[in-house]
Amino acid sequence: MFHELPIRSKKEMVSDIVKIVQCLHEGKRAEADLLVEDLKARGAFLDETIQQDVLIFVEQVQFQYAYDPWHKVTPDVQSAADRLIHDLGF
Repeated sequence: MFHELPIRSKKEMVSDIVKIVQCLHEGKRAEADLLVEDLKARGAFLDETIQQDVLIFVEQVQFQYAYDPWHKVTPDVQSAADRLIHDLGF
C-alpha cells in the first residue's frame, strides 16, 4: 500500500468510500471499521486537503453509527463522501 502510485491509492480510496457507505447502509460496522482504517492509512500519504476530507468523512460515518445505526446514510455522510471523492479527483 505504501509504495503505490498516488493514482492507484486514490482509486482504492474511492472504492473504500463506496464500500464504507454500503456497509453503513447494511449495518456492517465491523467491515466498515476495517475499510475506514485502510482509508485513513492511504490518505496519510496524500495532501493535507485529502487528509482533512478523510477525517471529516470518517467522523461522519462513526457519528452515524454511534447516534443511530439504523438511520443509515444521512445527508452529512453523503456530503462528506462527495467532497472527499471530488478532492481525490473523481
